[in-house]
Amino acid sequence: MIFLLFFLGMFFAIAFAGFISGAETAVTGASHAHMYHLAKKGDRRAKKVIALQEKLSATISTILILNQLVLYLIPIFSTLFAVKYFTTTEAAVLQTIIALLIIIYAEIFPKMLVIKFTIPFALFVGPILFRVVAVLKPVTTVLEKCAKYTIELIGVDVEQQDSREQADEELRGVIEMRPSEDDKEEAQKKSMLKSILDLEEISVSHTMVHRKNLKTINASLPMAKIAEELTNCHFSRIPLWKDNPENIIGILKTRTFFHALQLQNGDLEKIRINQLMAAPWFIPDTKHLLNQLQDFRKKREHFALVVDEYGDLQGCITLEDILEEIVGEIVDEYDILTDGVKLQADGSVIAEGMTPIRDLNREFDWNLPEEEAATIAGYVMHEVRKIPDVGQTYVLSGFKIEILKRQRNQIGLIKITPPAALPSSEKL
Repeated sequence: MIFLLFFLGMFFAIAFAGFISGAETAVTGASHAHMYHLAKKGDRRAKKVIALQEKLSATISTILILNQLVLYLIPIFSTLFAVKYFTTTEAAVLQTIIALLIIIYAEIFPKMLVIKFTIPFALFVGPILFRVVAVLKPVTTVLEKCAKYTIELIGVDVEQQDSREQADEELRGVIEMRPSEDDKEEAQKKSMLKSILDLEEISVSHTMVHRKNLKTINASLPMAKIAEELTNCHFSRIPLWKDNPENIIGILKTRTFFHALQLQNGDLEKIRINQLMAAPWFIPDTKHLLNQLQDFRKKREHFALVVDEYGDLQGCITLEDILEEIVGEIVDEYDILTDGVKLQADGSVIAEGMTPIRDLNREFDWNLPEEEAATIAGYVMHEVRKIPDVGQTYVLSGFKIEILKRQRNQIGLIKITPPAALPSSEKL
């Protein structure tokens, strides 16, 4: 009978140690975001798990106290029992067997099992462990303070929290880990999630429509000419200028103009353009897309003009431009389906100089630098420190770049060969 009680006691003690070990793995390994989502849906167990994760130091201390207490008592009782009922050799064998059982069933087995069922086990053990942590709080507080003072003695700040950059990198890592191979839909989701995070780092100058391609109308033109310009224009908002094209005096909504014209029964002489246009909204070219998106929402606007530090007009940006950074190109019935980029049979790409570098990187999964210039032509001129001539070839960031066309002081056409398409003799 005494032997049965001993072995039952060892069994339950090792099982309890395994349960505690599994609880540690479950609470620390459960996705905080998943638990938060379940808690928002009303799962009280998830709320307990979140509370344990937010006070992880106290949780780990409690688990260690329980685990060490059990693992301390098991050898003591097994040794006392072995000394009384077994020979020296039998006692040594018994202790070895118990040690192996502890390693396998109190450490390895529960952790392997919980890794497969982390969320269900975390939800099961969360409420139980939450109560135990509360009961042992006085003990864990004393032990934590001792550990804290010891850590501070070696110059480590235990109060220092992870920086925002670390949190962003962790989130990017989670997105990268999302499987997307051979699944275009998953790959698109991953790209969109990364693009949302990028909004905080990309300035409007990298996404705006350059002033060279900006459609504007001279407000001094006869009303009939303005009406003709608006009729042939597919944009919903048009900047109006006076005296010189960079002196924008207002923004005219096409819909507003033709509504006013309808109210005047088509009489252009009764239209007062200065009464229809709205005040222009100027923003700096250094403003980040996330801030601009938030301002678009606050002001309930879709259009802003971009200026540099000297107040010179650089271009415009719309709500659609920012959304395209997230979801990709949005094409409607009025868009012109030419992007100035042609993929060649040899793997190279012929692109117009004004092609945004971000578009090339996203389209072909390249890694051309985007920090110093918004367009591929700007990048080339920044790197070579001059306006290259037709026929000149450079190797920049591993890409072979050849100038195909130049119009006065602008690079018109560029041939870009990525590293993967270069012959071995041309690779750096």
